[in-house]
Amino acid sequence: MISKLLNVFISNEGNLLEDIKELTAKPQYQTPMVQTIFNQLQTIHKQIENMHWMNKNYKILHEFAQICSKTLDVTVLLKKAYEMVSQVMPTDSFYIALYNEGETNIQFTFVVDGGEIAPSFQTEYGENFTSKVIRTREIIHLKGSNQSLEFETRYGEVEKDTNSCLFVPLIIDDHVKGVISAQSYADFAYRKEHEELLQIIGTQVINSIETANLYEKIYTISQTDELTGLKNHRAFHNDLSNLINEGTRELTLVMLDSDNLKQVNDQYGHDIGDLYLKSLANGIKSISGEGIEGYRYAGDEFMVIIQSNDRDDLEGMFDRLKEYLSLHPIYIGQVKITVSISSGVATYPLHGLTVDSLKKSADQALYTAKQSGKNLIVLAN
Repeated sequence: MISKLLNVFISNEGNLLEDIKELTAKPQYQTPMVQTIFNQLQTIHKQIENMHWMNKNYKILHEFAQICSKTLDVTVLLKKAYEMVSQVMPTDSFYIALYNEGETNIQFTFVVDGGEIAPSFQTEYGENFTSKVIRTREIIHLKGSNQSLEFETRYGEVEKDTNSCLFVPLIIDDHVKGVISAQSYADFAYRKEHEELLQIIGTQVINSIETANLYEKIYTISQTDELTGLKNHRAFHNDLSNLINEGTRELTLVMLDSDNLKQVNDQYGHDIGDLYLKSLANGIKSISGEGIEGYRYAGDEFMVIIQSNDRDDLEGMFDRLKEYLSLHPIYIGQVKITVSISSGVATYPLHGLTVDSLKKSADQALYTAKQSGKNLIVLAN
């Protein structure tokens, strides 16, 4: 009889468990040993079903991993994560929340409710399911409407709580980085495999977000002058080239050069010379804003791009810069040093149609300002 049970299981013809159940219902099979084997076969069958389910959905995980490896766009990653999850489980509500250890707020970076993307928001770390998952590092699985809820399951203005809810911690290098949640109005909508799948997708998202943030940080450093905090010569060439290629009709390029840096370095040392450059950079920052961007190009040479050819805009900017430098001198003991600058100005498209030609025109105008006594602004011919 045991051999017959195993043959039915191995052949896997028809409805496997129903066939075995029908077989074991016959009087000759009503023994404790047969019932024990039947229970074991039920367990094995369930495990095989789960393996088939996971194998099918590993294809989705592989596809998502491919997406994560090809984009650094966080918005794309979050949307794709939701799409992947909604393919394999009901998602009447879904969110990914990010958290940095020690902070008082949790950032709900991506929220979908009723199929609609909701605005991101922050909530206080404290008494809610998300905070509890972060605190305990354990999955919370709410299974049905007959359960008593410790906290509300959803956020925002919603008519009722969802019944089946998964709240899964996302742990990277032993640090909880966030929580991913899928929720359904239906009772008993999720099983153990859903927990695992949700955790894998969420972890991939967190890793990809951290990679994107690291890339952005490295990119920012590569475009920034370390001493002054202004954008550097690489950023200058990129920005000016982009403005020209985008068809910007009017641009003014101002090339600035300090008048007395060599004397300051010789008399007071390079530490004071660095303060001189920082003071000039802070002046440029003070006049930067919409349509005006400053750069440290090299040494004591600075650039300012103005997205206008208006003479009044140029003179207004220069007056504000001179005023700032006058009001923020450098003091060495009783000695007062006011930063002095000379400037050469070129406009696009009048004085050049490319980055190099425009820069060359501004450089020639700067040379004229230097030769004419310094502390001047000269427009290119």
